[in-house]
Amino acid sequence: MRLLPYALALAPLFPPLALLSPLFLGHLLRLPRWALGLLGLYILSLLLPALWAPEPWALPLALGRALYVLGLVGVGAALHARMPSPAQALKPLGYGLFILYLTAFLASYLTFGDKVAGQRLMHPFHSPVGLGFMGGIGVFLALYLRYPWPFRLLLGLLGGAVLLLSASRGGMLALLLGGAGGLLWRGRGAWVLGVAGLLLFLAANLDTPLASRFFDTQLSGREGLWLRAYEVYAAHPWTGVGPYVLGDYLKGTLFGDCFLFPLLEARGLACPPWLKPLGGLWSFAHNHLLQALGESGAWGALGLLLLVGGFLASAWGEGLLFSLLVAFLAMGMVDNPFSVPSPFRGEIFFLLGGMALARGVRLPLTLGLAGAVALLWALPFLYLATRPPASTELPALAYLVFPREGVGFLRLEGARGYRVQVWLCGKGCERLGWEWPGDKRIVFPLPQDLPSGTYRLRVLLFSHHRLAQRPRYVLEKEVHR
Repeated sequence: MRLLPYALALAPLFPPLALLSPLFLGHLLRLPRWALGLLGLYILSLLLPALWAPEPWALPLALGRALYVLGLVGVGAALHARMPSPAQALKPLGYGLFILYLTAFLASYLTFGDKVAGQRLMHPFHSPVGLGFMGGIGVFLALYLRYPWPFRLLLGLLGGAVLLLSASRGGMLALLLGGAGGLLWRGRGAWVLGVAGLLLFLAANLDTPLASRFFDTQLSGREGLWLRAYEVYAAHPWTGVGPYVLGDYLKGTLFGDCFLFPLLEARGLACPPWLKPLGGLWSFAHNHLLQALGESGAWGALGLLLLVGGFLASAWGEGLLFSLLVAFLAMGMVDNPFSVPSPFRGEIFFLLGGMALARGVRLPLTLGLAGAVALLWALPFLYLATRPPASTELPALAYLVFPREGVGFLRLEGARGYRVQVWLCGKGCERLGWEWPGDKRIVFPLPQDLPSGTYRLRVLLFSHHRLAQRPRYVLEKEVHR
C-alpha cells in the first residue's frame, strides 16, 4: 500500500506494472454491497456468454479479463482507502504523464528528425489517438489538482500540446464532453472547456494538414470496423464470439492482419511471423457498444452499460472523478479507450471506477446513467435511419475481373451518386483499397500472399453523405484464388 502512489506515477512509463493489479482483489471487500453486486453482474455478463461462444478460447480469455478488471477496481478501492480525496489519490499520475509527454516529443524527433513538424506526434507504445487522449487527461489533472504552480503550468501546456500535435479528434471530443460534465458542480469544467476552445482556435489558425483534422468529419475507415462488428453480433446475438476473439473477425479491415504502434512501424519495424496469428488481439471495433455486442452479445453489452452507469452514479457530485469518467465514455463513441490490457490507458478508467464505487452506489441513478451512456454510444448510428437512398435505381454488377495477383476490376450499373467499397471475406473481411465513386470503373488491389481458396467479394454501396455508415446495397460474388 505504501508503494502504490509510486506505482501510479511509474505506470504510464512502465505499463506492465498494471499486471500486478490482481494482487489487490482483496481490497474489493472494502466496497459496499451494492457495488459488489454490480461487479458480480458485470462478471457474469462476461463469463456466461463465453460458455456458449463459438470460439474455444472465449471462456479462458473472459476469465482473464474478469480478474484483471476486478484487480484494477481493487486498486481504486485501495487508493480511496488510503486517500479519500481523488485529487490527492491521482496526484502521482500527473508526474508520470509529464514524463510520458517528454518521451513522446523525444521519440518523435528521433524518428522523423527535421520533418517532425509535418507528422502526428507519436509514442513507442501509444497510437496518436491514444496519446492525444492521454494529453487530455493531463489537462484535467493540471486544472483540478493543486500541484506546485510551475509544474501545474507545464503539465497543462504539455498535455494541451500533445493533444493538439497528435491531432486526436477522439481526445478532443473527450476533453469537450468531460469538461461539460464538470460544469454540473461549478468545478473546473469551464476552465477545461476554455482550454479546449483555445486548442481548437489554434488548430483553426495553423496552416497544417494535422490541425485541419479536428474539423474533418471523415471517419478514417471506422465505418468498415463498425459494419463488420455489427455483422459478427448479428450472427451471434446472445453470446458474441468472446473477449479479444472479436479481433480475429476484424483484423485486416483497417490496418492489415497484424500491426504495431505507428511509431514502431515508421521506424521500419513490422510484426514478425510468429506474432501475425495473434494480430487480432489488438484489433477493436472503435465503438464500445459494438465491441461489447460483438464480444459477449446483448448480455455483455448490458453488463458493461450497468457497470459504467454505476461508475458515473458513484462519482456523482465529485467533479474530477465524474469529468474523467465522462471523458472516457465520450471517446468510447469512436474508439475503445478502456479496453484492457492497454499501455496504461484503459486501466485508469477502471481504477477511477474503483475509487467511485468506494463512495457508494445509487441504484436508480445507475440505471438512468447507463441508459444515457447507451444513447451516447449509439449516436453515430442514429443518423443511419434518416438518410434517403441516393437513387431509386437498383445497382447491379456489370462485370468483375478477379485475377490471381495484381489488381482486380469491376464496373457497376445504376450506382451513380454512391460511394463504393470493396471487401474480400473469408473468416474475417479485408478492405481492398479505399473508396471509389459508383459511376467509375473500380480498380482494386489484391492482398499479397493470399492463400488459395474460395472467398466472398463484397461490394458495399454507401450514400453520398460522408456520415452515412450503413450500406444502402451489398452485392456479393463468390471468387476463387
